[in-house]
Amino acid sequence: MLYVAFDDFGRCLVSRDDPAPGGTAQRADYDGVVVIRLSGNEGNDRARTAPDLAGTRLLTGSILAIVAGATVTASALINPLLMLPVGAAAAVYVGRRHNAAAAGLERRWAERHRMLATRPEVARFRKGFDAARTILVAWPFLADLVQIPSPRGEVAASLWTLAGLLSEHADLAEQHAALNDARLGALPPEAPVRAALEERLALVERSQQRLSAEIDRRLESLTTLAARCAGFVREESALHAAHEAVRRADESLHRLTPPEVLTHTPDEAQELAERTTAIISAYRELR
Repeated sequence: MLYVAFDDFGRCLVSRDDPAPGGTAQRADYDGVVVIRLSGNEGNDRARTAPDLAGTRLLTGSILAIVAGATVTASALINPLLMLPVGAAAAVYVGRRHNAAAAGLERRWAERHRMLATRPEVARFRKGFDAARTILVAWPFLADLVQIPSPRGEVAASLWTLAGLLSEHADLAEQHAALNDARLGALPPEAPVRAALEERLALVERSQQRLSAEIDRRLESLTTLAARCAGFVREESALHAAHEAVRRADESLHRLTPPEVLTHTPDEAQELAERTTAIISAYRELR
């Protein structure tokens, strides 16, 4: 499963785990790719880096408070000079464990979530997502033809990779802006760091170009496949409509009275018209 969440702030979260938003979030499942539309503060909450860190910090703070209390109590009862170093060592140990746990949560979150927060990247991802949705919706009409029951794995993997590339592209844009600001800042003309800035700017620009080209290539793959799927469905729909029109026309033609029957069928209106005309003519002659 792949989860794609859009919010009112113009951001997009791509996740391998269900964000499980509450409230008024709207969900739609397109054969394994779930789109979630967030609104208001729900969307703002999705911008946090690692949702489990708040609980970890609370637990660590509680443990540190217990350690501190125990240290003070033991110092009063036993030997302050002995217990204070022990308490400090325990606090350092707890702090290190917290940092390790927090780093692990951050790493796992980063491995399974990709946040796109800039409009250019979100717009490009949305283009790929719209193409993916078209493919998934149209695929049941092609499944028997191509002998592939569902492309959910390939489509989800493509969107996941696209989100990663766009995230890297956004990061490079930030680095480029920072380097450019530093270059245009109040640096001394002879500062050696100017050469480093120019070199890094050139490297970042080349990396941006390569990433952008790869993003465009992957977007083209998705949009081309989407166009072919949609085109096939439209053609099949047109063919079905044409065959249905022919079938209904044949049914109507088969229900028609044969010409030879028509010629031998009395025309009551004609007989009545002829009789009425004759009577009117006779009546006028008598007058």
